[in-house]
Amino acid sequence: MKYPVLAAGLCAACVESAGAQIQADFETEQDTQCITQVEGEGCSPDTHSPGLGLSDEIIIVGSRIGYTDTDTLTTPASVLSEEVIRARNSAYVSDLLRSLPGISLNQSGSRGHLSQLRLRGTEANHVLVLIDGVEASNPNTGEFDFAGIRAEDVVRIEVLRGEQSALWGPDAIGGVINVITRAGDADRRFAASVEGGSFNTVEGQISAVIPVGDAALSINGNVFNTDGYDISGLDIENDGSRSRSLNVGLNRVDIGALQMNAKFGTSYLKSGFDSDTDFDGRLNNTNEELTTETITARIDGRFELAGFEHQITGAWNETKMFSSNDTAGDRLKAGWVIRKTLDGHKLTVLGEIEQESFKTDGGEGEPQNQGESTTIPSLAADYRYDNGPVTLSVSGRADFNDRFGDAQTWQLGAGYRFSWDGRVRGSVGTGIKNPTFTELFGYFPGSFVGNPDLQPETSLGYNIGYTQTLLTGNFEIGVDYFRSELEDEIRTIFGPTTTAVNSATDSIREGLEVELRWKAGDSMNIRGSVTLLDSEENGVEEVRRPGFLASATATWRPVEPLSLTLLVDHTGRQMDTDFGTFEKVELDPYTLVGLSAAYDVNNIVTLTLRGDNLLGENYQEVVGYASQGRGIFAGVRANFQ
Repeated sequence: MKYPVLAAGLCAACVESAGAQIQADFETEQDTQCITQVEGEGCSPDTHSPGLGLSDEIIIVGSRIGYTDTDTLTTPASVLSEEVIRARNSAYVSDLLRSLPGISLNQSGSRGHLSQLRLRGTEANHVLVLIDGVEASNPNTGEFDFAGIRAEDVVRIEVLRGEQSALWGPDAIGGVINVITRAGDADRRFAASVEGGSFNTVEGQISAVIPVGDAALSINGNVFNTDGYDISGLDIENDGSRSRSLNVGLNRVDIGALQMNAKFGTSYLKSGFDSDTDFDGRLNNTNEELTTETITARIDGRFELAGFEHQITGAWNETKMFSSNDTAGDRLKAGWVIRKTLDGHKLTVLGEIEQESFKTDGGEGEPQNQGESTTIPSLAADYRYDNGPVTLSVSGRADFNDRFGDAQTWQLGAGYRFSWDGRVRGSVGTGIKNPTFTELFGYFPGSFVGNPDLQPETSLGYNIGYTQTLLTGNFEIGVDYFRSELEDEIRTIFGPTTTAVNSATDSIREGLEVELRWKAGDSMNIRGSVTLLDSEENGVEEVRRPGFLASATATWRPVEPLSLTLLVDHTGRQMDTDFGTFEKVELDPYTLVGLSAAYDVNNIVTLTLRGDNLLGENYQEVVGYASQGRGIFAGVRANFQ
């Protein structure tokens, strides 16, 4: 109970400090909002001006149609606007996500290698990841690998934390991450960028938004190459990676009363890696490669009929992985959402169906060759009431699974805004995660054997939070306490034959999240977050869940053309499994310090300079995998309108 006491103390301090601000006229600087996926509005390009993000007042992922004001949510959410993303100038989306509360990352090697994200101590496959409205996780493993998603194409990131299955389905126990790229742009623009630096790294990108009548065609392509370094730490040969991606969007196509948007994306990632050939738990230099190919597509149509808003959506995701044993997973999803809004009341009803399939192929006649599929129709409803200071929310969902028993999830929430511009919110809800194909049917005979008797994991959790705005809207702090209890957790049993089982004991995740944003004058913006976490199963600390996380981003603009951004991301001690002994070992804490600079030569050209891991930290996020050292990268961007 140490976190509730601390949370109460912080909230009390916020309320006390707010006394002088009662009755004040709070005015907040507006950020550009990118809501193309739901409203058909474009994202205007901006320069590297340091955006505070305090007024990210809408969030797409808070509802299944349209958008939701963040100050009416009953669960905590964080937003990274395009201004903040450009100020950090990070290479990968995973680097951006480190700055947000509740998020921990574990990367197996250098850039382009497996990057797992855990939210509030959940497993990596407990987080639903959407990219331009398409569920992006690998249908085989149920998780999204952040290794290949570059940040240059991204204009907005939203994170909704806590059990969200009642709204988003079986993959959202820990929360939802919504990544929006330039594929949704609708305003005319042409842009190009190139960057190069350490580890023989080169990246190039070009994008264009071309008006087509009242509609717009967006095209974005990215090419990336790096030699990397030896992830085994033996300094014998480098394990590099290269990627290619293309995103195309057709937006705001009006056909009578119907507005349609479509998106297609394809990506290719090839990464060199080392494996443990002598099974001593340490990597050997093997010069192997893993290739991942992904295709996503989405089409949606919006219209109004009989006073109701309608949105019909179809989405497809295919992920193929090629190594010694090839795998392929497909996900088809279709849904119809209807919403009615009346005098502060919003009622949303959803029907959708999802079909997932997978297959493994080790060559003709090999014993691991197999194919399976599952289909899940679902019905859901969400009711929101927002009137003055009071917000109420109720959500419920039923999934009809053809492989497991039918499942029901729900969420209740409430919020209240005080006259001193503070707001309290709370929610309680359930989440569910079905076993993955890999867990059910295995990966390779004699190495990983599936368990078809596995049952879905279920979670019950609650959140209590408080947000306070001070200094006439220039300072905001949010504090959230959460606690979740996970039943039937699926865990891996290692041995001569590895398999997965449902745990007989519960996993408890409890923590405190703090997020602050401060506009410290006209030329300085500061963002920060702190996360405290206890994640235990049967009283034993779970692996790869740091007990302490902290991040700070400070952007300073000393003169009009120049901005400087300091990045500090700290990860505390965490446990991991040593696969040489199958015992738990402790990984040391580490702090990554970066610096980004941008200089506007004119209204078109911007020069950039970025330093990663400037202190040269030697750390491990996964046992046996060496970390990337200091890196310096320089680039140039050009924007034409």
